[in-house]
Amino acid sequence: MISTIRLSKGMLLAGIAVTFMSEPVLAQNAAADNTENGRLEEIVVTAQKREQNLQQTPLAITAVTAVQAELRGISEVKDISSLAPNVVVLQGTTNATAAVVTIRGIATAADESQGFDSPIGIYQDGVYIARSSAASNETADIERIEVLRGPQGTLFGRNTTGGAVNFITREPGRDAMLKLRAGYGNYNLIQARAIADTGELGGGLRMSFGFVYKRRNGTVDNLLESRNSKDPGAYRTIGGRWAAVFEPSDTLKITNVLDYTKVRGVLPATQLAAVGDGVSRGTTTVDGGVFNNTTPGNVGGFFAQPSTSIVEAGCTLAASLTRRSSLCSEGAFDYTDKIWGDMLRIEAGLGGVKIRSTTAYREWENIQFGTDLDGLGTIRGAALGAPSTTLNGFPASVLTNVLQQPAGTAAFLASQPVNSATFSLFQTDNTRRNKQFSQEIEILSQDSDKFEWVLGGFFFHESGTEVNPQRFGFILDTNAAVYNSTNFGGAAPFLQATNPARYRAALQTPTLAYSADGTSYAIYGQASYRPDGKDGRLGITLGLRYSWDEKHMARTQNAATPFVGAEIGFNDQRAKFNAPTGNLTVDFRASDEVNLYARIARGYRSGGFNARQGTVTATLPLKAFNNETIWSYEAGFKTEFAQKLRLNGAVFYNVYSDLQLATFSPTGAGGAVGTVTSNVGKTSYTGFELESQYQINDIFSIDGNVGYTKIKFLEYFQPDSNGATRNIASVVKPGYAPEWTASIAGTARVPIGGDAHATFRVGYNYSSDFFMFGNPIAAPFIQQTKGDARGLLDAQLKLDGFTIGGVKNASLLVWAKNLTNESYRVRSVDFGQLGFAYTVYGEPRTFGATLEVTF
Repeated sequence: MISTIRLSKGMLLAGIAVTFMSEPVLAQNAAADNTENGRLEEIVVTAQKREQNLQQTPLAITAVTAVQAELRGISEVKDISSLAPNVVVLQGTTNATAAVVTIRGIATAADESQGFDSPIGIYQDGVYIARSSAASNETADIERIEVLRGPQGTLFGRNTTGGAVNFITREPGRDAMLKLRAGYGNYNLIQARAIADTGELGGGLRMSFGFVYKRRNGTVDNLLESRNSKDPGAYRTIGGRWAAVFEPSDTLKITNVLDYTKVRGVLPATQLAAVGDGVSRGTTTVDGGVFNNTTPGNVGGFFAQPSTSIVEAGCTLAASLTRRSSLCSEGAFDYTDKIWGDMLRIEAGLGGVKIRSTTAYREWENIQFGTDLDGLGTIRGAALGAPSTTLNGFPASVLTNVLQQPAGTAAFLASQPVNSATFSLFQTDNTRRNKQFSQEIEILSQDSDKFEWVLGGFFFHESGTEVNPQRFGFILDTNAAVYNSTNFGGAAPFLQATNPARYRAALQTPTLAYSADGTSYAIYGQASYRPDGKDGRLGITLGLRYSWDEKHMARTQNAATPFVGAEIGFNDQRAKFNAPTGNLTVDFRASDEVNLYARIARGYRSGGFNARQGTVTATLPLKAFNNETIWSYEAGFKTEFAQKLRLNGAVFYNVYSDLQLATFSPTGAGGAVGTVTSNVGKTSYTGFELESQYQINDIFSIDGNVGYTKIKFLEYFQPDSNGATRNIASVVKPGYAPEWTASIAGTARVPIGGDAHATFRVGYNYSSDFFMFGNPIAAPFIQQTKGDARGLLDAQLKLDGFTIGGVKNASLLVWAKNLTNESYRVRSVDFGQLGFAYTVYGEPRTFGATLEVTF
């Protein structure tokens, strides 16, 4: 495996050396590969709020058009991994529409609490989507996808310290059209899509309607579920979109887009990856301080006791780091995600300027009816019980001779079974809701030769709730916790030696419940000046933005019972944050083929609240963590030669201050299990990226990219065992941030008679391994929860332009993903103190075919 990875990496780097790499973007029409004349087409992007040629835009951008998105099966955020260098997207574990996006080593937090924001901005038609758990929904009619790397705090705003992803949907066409698609794949995948344009209806009105349906069985067999449609990974998606454009004149355009998506399914399989053995992990000395390493509960010892078993036949008590094709998930019930939103945009030209107003409202609801996080089945084993059961099962001789119990009492207690229970190692369900409203006003210059500018104001408000009951067994060593010298004095050694069930489960049923809301305001402006006119060589761009944020969280429960009395006030808190952001960019068009740029940018992510903060008192109420800032320094080039070879690259150095980092929350306070976010210090990110496209001739093209990011913790402050703050940066690993990403693909488009063509594409994408829980002091299973290095091979064959049943515009797409059936971990949770960790594996080989006709 190691040699294969090294070989793959070497091949990719060698490909860069000979420039057989490519920007994964194609023309914005049906002749995307431009095989008719063997030349690259111009690519237009709107990353700076106006239409610009990609090669003349001094930003690190990757754009993917509708044609390429359809060929590669891209329809939501989770699909964009490998599209751009230093971009990785991992599936969510809490719901279907969640995604963990990493850009240049800066990752979305893996816990989708509504108390904090993602550093990666996700947008749909320029509308900010606040929650990472609602960021990945099926988009029925994509026009273009733009991935912007690096801080985008000027035009896109706060919470874009890592970058931004903008899904741009298609406007209704001016001609009437009906497009129908149907497909089938393995795991009983069934998909259908319909898109209809009305064409011009008179008075400048045109509309488009879109509908999408997808359903699939699970990819892992749940031995406790007879229906394949209820196995882990199964889903059913229904989505719709209505778009209308009213353009009564050249100076007025009104656009409205309404979308709705509902997903019902079963979460991906979570399997037990590691269990604790009860051996103390000792201490770690860093920066002159001594830290007590988290010692996991002895779940392995509990499993090994004769009194422990699994209720359901065919299920076993075993952890594994090998992907399982079947497991036992007794609590894996359905989830539902509902997302809907409406966007109204009004654009008016007024004497040399354009005024653009964007008003948007979105709602998201997620209900998890049951989630199993161990894949074991129902456990039956020893459990803590009432005080009257404390001495059950001990030898009568010990009870009589050591504890001086009467013979009759000793005999009775010895005959009684140890208290036991049936339970799940970890189960949870959840109900989450979120609403958001945004209003943005922009004023853009028009028809300017030397000076282009944009001014804007932004308002945003969101509110959300979460109710998250959890059920888990906390395994205790009763020799230490119960039968100790404090409770039994000199009798303790005799009880410990004859303990009939040393490891017992303390059953926990906490619930996390809260409401959260936030309001944000911003004003911004950006101007570009070219002394020699818009086609001049030198350009200078300056952008500034100021953001104000207010966050509020009111928790009503974070334990087995709701808060009462003064606790309610301690858990109801507000906080304000504000910061300036901006960028200074200088670009120089050295020739018609070469564009150079240098950029300095400052980004800002708002602070927030830890929903799972444990201890809350009058002296330590619910506490906010601070906002974080990033300074980014970037230099890049964009080249295009003879409209055949496009090669773009950049180097960057970023410095984060007050870095927000999520760590696992201990259970000592009896609260809900999860992660908490805190400002740990300063981090640097150094890296480079290359991407290009080479149109060899009318038939063949090669594309690909490579990215590298090295993360170094400069300051990572944590309290040691004595409460003194120490810098543990030297021992901490970055999370969800692979050092290397790369992809390479070859495409051939061959005429096969008449207007028909055959397009064949084979692509390989690589990501190096990465840590998910990077603090070895707090994470005992840091190695078992690592994300695997993987190289995935995909392929597509498309036949288009042929006639079927009298319909001339027909196409057939045959596709396959993960052709080699690579097994790799994509998500994990290290429960640390609880004594176990689980993992989620990426999808196995999938394949299918779709037929599309256009009228």
